[in-house]
Amino acid sequence: MVRTIQRFEVSLKAFIVHAGKVLLVQEADTGFWELPGGRIDVGEEWQDHDTVLRREIAEELGAGVTVAPGLDAVTWVRQRPTDGVYQFLVARRCRLIAGQPRLSDEHAALAWHTPETWVELTFPPQSGYADGLARLWRLPA
Repeated sequence: MVRTIQRFEVSLKAFIVHAGKVLLVQEADTGFWELPGGRIDVGEEWQDHDTVLRREIAEELGAGVTVAPGLDAVTWVRQRPTDGVYQFLVARRCRLIAGQPRLSDEHAALAWHTPETWVELTFPPQSGYADGLARLWRLPA
């Protein structure tokens, strides 16, 4: 019997903490909330993950937004609702260094949240988002 191996896209996410809150963005196409960040592009396979994550943050939140990624990461899986593709998410707790986040075309909204307020948001189904956020919140600053 031949075993089938699951294929994943890898997505780097930023758990940006500032003033006791974390930044979440709402997907424009699905309405679900998530962390800013995105996939590793073709040609970036051997680049440092901090560099890729900073590129994604600049694309999604504005070129003036600078973050300092921490060393610890939390991982989980998400099945993208638009096409069923599985994504392996690697989220890093980050500190906002500079800039005011702004919306990109990919997102309908952005907001700063605490665990008490993010429980009211709708996260993608078939994902470990709620648990992943809780684990990231517990990481040391």
